[in-house]
Order: sequence, then C-alpha cells, then structure tokens
Amino acid sequence: MRLVLDGVTVCLETGRSYLLTAENGSGKTTLLQVMAGLIRPTKGRVLWRGKPVTRASKAEVGVVLQPPMIYGDLTGLENLTLYAGLYGVKSPKAVAERWLHRFQLSDAMHRPAREYSKGMRQRLALARALVHAPSLLLLDEPFDGLDVQGIALVQTILRDTVASGGTVFMVAHQLEPVEHVDGRFTLRNGKLVEVS
Repeated sequence: MRLVLDGVTVCLETGRSYLLTAENGSGKTTLLQVMAGLIRPTKGRVLWRGKPVTRASKAEVGVVLQPPMIYGDLTGLENLTLYAGLYGVKSPKAVAERWLHRFQLSDAMHRPAREYSKGMRQRLALARALVHAPSLLLLDEPFDGLDVQGIALVQTILRDTVASGGTVFMVAHQLEPVEHVDGRFTLRNGKLVEVS
C-alpha cells in the first residue's frame, strides 16, 4: 500500500475559489474523492461546517470527476432531470432546462448524451453538478475537452457561482486556462502546499 496523502489539511471559505495543480499520480483526484465523501480516509476526518459529513451535507456538494458521471443512453434533459429529482429539486425538468440553456446545450437536450462531443459531455457534467444549487463545487479538470468558447462560458458560470456565495475547488494539471482564484495549492510528497 502506498501513502498518497499525508496529513492534508485544507479549510475552504464561502465565496472563494481554489485551484490545486500537481503532477499525475500525486493524489489530486483522491483528495477530491475524500473531500466529496466518496471514499474514506484511512486516517483523519472530513468536516462540513465544523461537523462530521452526513448524507444531508453531501447533498450540498456538486462534483465533477473524470470521467464525468453521464448516462449515455439518456438525453441531456433526461440526465439533468434525473439528477435534479434525486436531489429533491422542485420542478426538476424546468430547472434542468434552465441549466441546459445556461450551458448552451438547449439545441441538443433531446439527443442521447452518447452523441455529444467531449466538450458537450463536459458542459453537461458541470450542469449536473450545479443543478441542485450546491454550496461547494469540487471539480476535476473542469475545462477538459472544452474549446475557447466553452472555457469562457464555464469561467463565467464559475465566477457567478463564487459571486453568489458558492465555493469552488478545482483540480488541474496546469494553470491555464484558469483565471483568478483566491487560493492555489500543489501536492508534494503527499503534502498539500499553498503556493503564491
């Protein structure tokens, strides 16, 4: 067994954005999965608003991992409506349609997601992460597969999310195309290090 993360401590503030960049195999995705409550750390704990993570607190988190959790046989609208319903969103279909419009996927909403390009699937995954209005977004390579227009669109939506009081924690291999963030980190030998 290899030690991936070693004594990692991070405190995320409301209305702020953070970026973690590090090499492949350094533990970035593992850290995201621990933060999202998808895997348990062998030691230590994850707290949400100062208390242990519960099912209710997990519902306040939106997650995009690689590969995105999209059902290829469902249409874009069916994918988002399904997730909105699972999170107890009122009027799930109407909310799903709004997010599809926001991510410029309205024209493709009735097509199976397997027919989407990589960039379209990525935008759909981001819409899925936001459909229930989470307080925290945990994003693994959020700009993966996006063209210049898609990157600009996602940057705008993430800025709006932070401006409205949400918190965004992103993981990337490199700094581009991420715009301004409030905190930058890297992983070195399993340790989370803040960088300027």
